[in-house]
Amino acid sequence: MSFDGIVTKCVIKHLAQDLYGGKVNKIYQVSKYELLVLIRANYKNVKLLLSCHPNNARINLTNEDYPTPLTPSQLTMTFRKHLEGAFIREVKQLDYERICEIAFLGRNELGDDVTYRLIIEIMGKHSNIVLLKHDGTIIDALKRISPAISTVRIIQPGFQYSYPRLFNEKKNPLEFKKDAYEKMYLDYAGLSPLLCRELCFRESMKEDVSQIIPQALESDTLYLSKHEGKEDYHVMPLTHFSGETKSFPLFEGLDVFYKEKDENDRIKQQTSDLSHFLKAELTKNQSKLSKLEQELFDSTNSDDLKLKGELLYSNLHLIEKGMACITVDNYYDNTKLTIELDARLDGKNNAKKYFQRYQKAKNAIRYLNEQIALTKEEIDYFDTLLEQMNHAGFYDALEMKEELENLGYIKKKKAKEQKRKKQSPHFDTFIAKDNTLIYVGKNNLQNDYLTFKFAKRQHYWFHVKDMPGSHVIVACDNPDEYLIRLAANLAALYSKARNSSSVPVNYTKIQSLKKAPGSHLGKVILSHYKTIYIDPNKAILNQIEKK
Repeated sequence: MSFDGIVTKCVIKHLAQDLYGGKVNKIYQVSKYELLVLIRANYKNVKLLLSCHPNNARINLTNEDYPTPLTPSQLTMTFRKHLEGAFIREVKQLDYERICEIAFLGRNELGDDVTYRLIIEIMGKHSNIVLLKHDGTIIDALKRISPAISTVRIIQPGFQYSYPRLFNEKKNPLEFKKDAYEKMYLDYAGLSPLLCRELCFRESMKEDVSQIIPQALESDTLYLSKHEGKEDYHVMPLTHFSGETKSFPLFEGLDVFYKEKDENDRIKQQTSDLSHFLKAELTKNQSKLSKLEQELFDSTNSDDLKLKGELLYSNLHLIEKGMACITVDNYYDNTKLTIELDARLDGKNNAKKYFQRYQKAKNAIRYLNEQIALTKEEIDYFDTLLEQMNHAGFYDALEMKEELENLGYIKKKKAKEQKRKKQSPHFDTFIAKDNTLIYVGKNNLQNDYLTFKFAKRQHYWFHVKDMPGSHVIVACDNPDEYLIRLAANLAALYSKARNSSSVPVNYTKIQSLKKAPGSHLGKVILSHYKTIYIDPNKAILNQIEKK
């Protein structure tokens, strides 16, 4: 991994300077693997991100805005109990290993000074964040390891903490030998395979590699490099990468590299239940539609019931109670027809029964047609929501969940848990090259808000024809061809047709739109609209600025 012992050493060096004496104001568990610690240090507020994600584990100061849960977890409350109000006394790395330790000075329930230690283990899938008492007793951890999982190293409240095996068994990286490059990461602490490959490459270029690591340890810059579609980073330029290299201040670079990865993973964690629910509802309604259509087929072929009733009435004199069936002349086509009878009934009541079944089938047709129409609408609705999940950010998904709660598909949480202030939907805003604003809704709440509450009557509205997609609003009363094609492209990209060609996109003024009565949010009725055909092109996103 990129976040090796050398990167860790640079990070910890800056954290020790920036955080010493800082006071912990608040702690949030922003995802299953992440803690966000708000700290007041050196007369300013900073955010410290601690991650034990299997792929993205790290520790760094961040300027990113992380979504916080409505209610704190039990683990969060435990961490808050011991660390909120505490002061940071030390931030250190254990040798060159990816194990960081933050010492806090806090107070217990009696007001006595107490020292706590927070251990951040950055070890791939074995990464963890563990809170300890001053004597090394474990208070709690993000990943508890029971004796059933490991008998060597137990991470459970009340157990004594021990460092991972192999700690301190590797050599100092400043003392490496020139003949050991390929396997340096096995023998020397702090070195990753990525860094070893870089050292090998520089050696092949006749560089003096003995000064590379000492220089890297003094770096406050992060270099992001691309190679064959892969992106990686380090605190030194990765010269063995052939692609573009960008440099950033250390913590800013970490934010840039992990932002999209973290967001996508966080969305998956927080909304996986929502995706499962939508898929289940879509499948359920598709199955229901199939059954309804079969019932409708059976009902529409019910004329033979009427025929049997008529023939029984015509032959009442031949029917006696107790008969199981009767064969009569079908005077419509001059054939013989055998009709099953209810042995408990006489001829008249058997005929009446067939007419009742016929009438029931006819009545069922009207009901079935209504149910089929409703089911098709439900299928379109959940298909639309699933499509919207492809573009959804964290807050977009929360709004979708809110919509489903309001419609009764999902049970609402208790009122006491709804503490978040009511906010306007979080739609996307783009700025065209002529500074015209273009708004894109990514769920039904956003679409409805944009179209019927936010946009002005003379603004223009865009949407793909006859398929799920976003409402796109151009804040202009007379868009030129460039704006029309740009908005149509965005509408196509934010739709189910984003991978198609020649996608039809309808557009009209907002004043020409009406809400579809009795339909789900986002459904509109158009009048006086035009249609443009567009080939979706993702490159257009690089030509406009996202606000």
